[in-house]
Amino acid sequence: MDSTKKVVKKLSGEGRHSAEWFTSIGNEHSQIVSFVLTCEESKEKLEPMCSGLMERYKLAGQPVPSILYVDRGCCRAQGPTAVETLFQPWVDSGMVVRLDIFHWIHRFDAAIRTESHSKYATFKSAIARAVLAYNRSDLELLIRAIKAKDLVAFESVTDEDVVRLYITRDQLKHHVRRVTLGAQETFRLVHKAIEELKGPAGLDESGVSLFKTPEAIDELWAAQQRHLECIQDPPDQHMYRVAHTTTINNVDLPY
Repeated sequence: MDSTKKVVKKLSGEGRHSAEWFTSIGNEHSQIVSFVLTCEESKEKLEPMCSGLMERYKLAGQPVPSILYVDRGCCRAQGPTAVETLFQPWVDSGMVVRLDIFHWIHRFDAAIRTESHSKYATFKSAIARAVLAYNRSDLELLIRAIKAKDLVAFESVTDEDVVRLYITRDQLKHHVRRVTLGAQETFRLVHKAIEELKGPAGLDESGVSLFKTPEAIDELWAAQQRHLECIQDPPDQHMYRVAHTTTINNVDLPY
């Protein structure tokens, strides 16, 4: 479930300026199953869409979703969150509300001076690697498929070099799942990346720091630590589905 103002800005004609928010809900197949345009992002305005969606699932005989990923309103401070209240019947049936990883990573932009900074990509990549890693068995199978093209030629090439030099980004994206590293490891790696880039490593060619101030990134990081458990993959939950099988050099790979 995601809300944005970008789509609404594209409205023209009589509909221009008639709404502020576009809120959509997508399923596990990347299909938008419901959306609504509203003048405010409130429980009152979103309730008809949410109750209507739950009724659709009920009438279609579909099971209650196990996870709802949101861009905000995930972790309880006191009592149920607004999102949990909107989907109370599903929550009562076992659905959990989790923070979407992409939105968690995007929150760090609030402490960054500008996205055009030369160290911006380095920092965001470090944050992503602190949360997600490639599934080892999937990666080994892809490496084997690449090496199968010429076993003799690849005999002296390390697996690391195969990944770095011969495997494309699309191949990694479609054939290798990514898994979360756990809250403790994510904390360690994010903290390490921030501390390194608060120093000389975080300066551009003109000596300008990536972060607005050291205090700004420290305050933001302290606030986001409460979500470290929330962004981890739930245990025993299948986060991917096999669409079909493809063959590379006579080795079958899940897509």
